[in-house]
Amino acid sequence: MSDSVYKITIVTLLILLLCLYSEGPKSPIQKNKDIPSLLGSGNFTNGDTSSKEKISWLEDLNLGWGRLNLYPDWYYKDGKPTPQTIDGLVAQMFEHNITPMLLFEYYGNYESKGIPIGDYNKWFSIGQQFAERFRPGGTWSQIYHVRNWGITVYSAFNEPDVESTIDRQAYSQALEGFADGIHSVDKSLKVIPGGFSAQNAFKDWTLKGYGPAIAPLLNSGKLDGLDLHTYFDLQYTPISGTYTSSVQYAFDQVKKQSGITRDISFYSTEFNVKDRNPASPEQGALPPEVLANYFLTAIWDSLGVVKNDGHSPATEFAMPFSLALTPEQDPWYGLYSGRVGGTTDLTARARVLRMVSNLTSEAYFEYLDPKLTGVYILSGGFKKIWVWQNRKHWTNAPGTEFTITGLPNYATRISIYRWSGLWKTIELKQNVYSYKITGLIPEETYMFVADG
Repeated sequence: MSDSVYKITIVTLLILLLCLYSEGPKSPIQKNKDIPSLLGSGNFTNGDTSSKEKISWLEDLNLGWGRLNLYPDWYYKDGKPTPQTIDGLVAQMFEHNITPMLLFEYYGNYESKGIPIGDYNKWFSIGQQFAERFRPGGTWSQIYHVRNWGITVYSAFNEPDVESTIDRQAYSQALEGFADGIHSVDKSLKVIPGGFSAQNAFKDWTLKGYGPAIAPLLNSGKLDGLDLHTYFDLQYTPISGTYTSSVQYAFDQVKKQSGITRDISFYSTEFNVKDRNPASPEQGALPPEVLANYFLTAIWDSLGVVKNDGHSPATEFAMPFSLALTPEQDPWYGLYSGRVGGTTDLTARARVLRMVSNLTSEAYFEYLDPKLTGVYILSGGFKKIWVWQNRKHWTNAPGTEFTITGLPNYATRISIYRWSGLWKTIELKQNVYSYKITGLIPEETYMFVADG
């Protein structure tokens, strides 16, 4: 064999091996996730394909996830699951590079309307058929000729602790059937209970008894983690002056008091800061700049949740609620007021979200310490970022100074960002390892970006 033929053969073999073992684009659920791929929003309801502009807005913001929620007639009809009803909406999300997660809605008052929750077998069939259709490599991806993409997170029963009328045993059995059905198709798919609110609204760490009811499913690994909804409110769940309203505190307390011993993951399909009464400022409405200030803290609170060791990332995704609704549609939480590239100004909170997404593209968590210093460190994309929750009880050293250590040798500047955007830029000398920043404003969250 000649040298030239030998070289061509080796190259050909290498190409074949690369094709065989290439994983293709990674789903946001996989490890080494940059920050925008942890963020997302909902709701995209019952296969509705008329909200394409809002899906494309999530893409403009470089977000990774969309919550697709289905009501009973859209997932189970005439005694059988109906996964094909959402084919079109899933296709739109694929087109705009948004990965959907599925939420199967069911509320306790449906029983009186003749819609029973159903047993283990019903939910096994729902989980099995939806997973078979929409998992990576499933029926949907084969029909649409899509590779290495699909729905990897499935949840059921949103906020059962609000009405608190679903029987706990029936709830647990349905979730177990749901999880077993999904895992019968692919054990790597993630199953979680729908989001809870009692920990936020009532400081009920047992989630009205639903936490202990599903603790065995969480401890066994059938359920991957908890979805906790967090709405900060000036009066009832304040950010300022306390850490007991934080996501991290709630996550730890729910695990402890519900008997959850496994080191589970954290999810959030709803979080926001409440504009208490936007039509009546005299009754306590918050100015947009105050909402934006709190919202930056809330974003990092949900993104930076840690596992039992106090430092390993626990968050799989975090979705601000009502990102796709305008303030007119949702006066308390609406964030949508136009496309990022359009002429309409974004709401103040949406501008904060865009800033976080833009600054953290390709940046990954390197260090998290929410329980003591309130500091998160990220790196990647030729930048290094320090996030500091400079609020009383959110850090052990609140104040006007912050010392950055571990500056990369390529850094020539530090850009300081607040809720309002870029605040100051500090030029650096060569080979500076640390820098003390002074003159900071207390009771704010800061992002310090070191780059070249």
